[in-house]
Amino acid sequence: MDAVCLPGERAQTRPTGDAPLTARTPKPQDGAATPPARHTQLRDRELQRRRSAMLSAVRTLIRKGGVQAVTMRSVADAIGASTTMVYSLFPDKAALISHALERDFVQLSRRLLDAAGTSGTAAERLRRVSHAYASHALEHPLQYRLLFMEQRPLTTIKNSGIEYGNLSEDAYALLCGLVQALASEQGRDLSAQEIQTAAQIIWEGVHGTVALRLSADKDPWFQRLALDAHLDILLDVLLAGVATRWASLPAGEPNSGKNGIKRPPAKRK
Repeated sequence: MDAVCLPGERAQTRPTGDAPLTARTPKPQDGAATPPARHTQLRDRELQRRRSAMLSAVRTLIRKGGVQAVTMRSVADAIGASTTMVYSLFPDKAALISHALERDFVQLSRRLLDAAGTSGTAAERLRRVSHAYASHALEHPLQYRLLFMEQRPLTTIKNSGIEYGNLSEDAYALLCGLVQALASEQGRDLSAQEIQTAAQIIWEGVHGTVALRLSADKDPWFQRLALDAHLDILLDVLLAGVATRWASLPAGEPNSGKNGIKRPPAKRK
């Protein structure tokens, strides 16, 4: 049987004859764990190779024809496999796309986490994160469009390639944490839903700025400030508006209501 190996690996040859037992190869009855069967190792490597090929095919299909070009059949055809093989590794199209974009989400999340750092006030850290977000988007326009400007099917948290609440992968958890810190610095005890609403408003503002820069930055109808200066004014307005909103809320118990949403404690890798 030919050995199957990942790119960069050297195929292992099957030994012939009975290999002598040494201190490195004790008998199983001596208490040593039995090594995995060779066919199992080959199967696992082959599955990993096929999984990587599927994810690569998804990215190519999206670049060429958008998310609508991705189907379980089109991915199977692209790598010369059956749809049964695709379904054996991914439960549906949404999970397949989520895992294909995982690397891009993680790259963005880690840049934002680095920008946030640990020094300064919550507002200062939010500003650094917002500037890093915009810079990353303009440096990687195709990637950004795939992540946030291309409609795609939603997957469950369980089937996502991103670890929910992990700050090095889940950028939204980082943003919510910074907004929570901002509320605490202002002496506000707010519901999880109120925190998420404020986080979404800030994100929507920065995203809107980025989207317009990507789609109409050179439009002669507009006279724009440099991006950094524009973002600073935008954040002045957004943070002042959030503070005004919070000041108008009734004092006492958090404004939780029935729609409060709780996120798990954030983890940092």
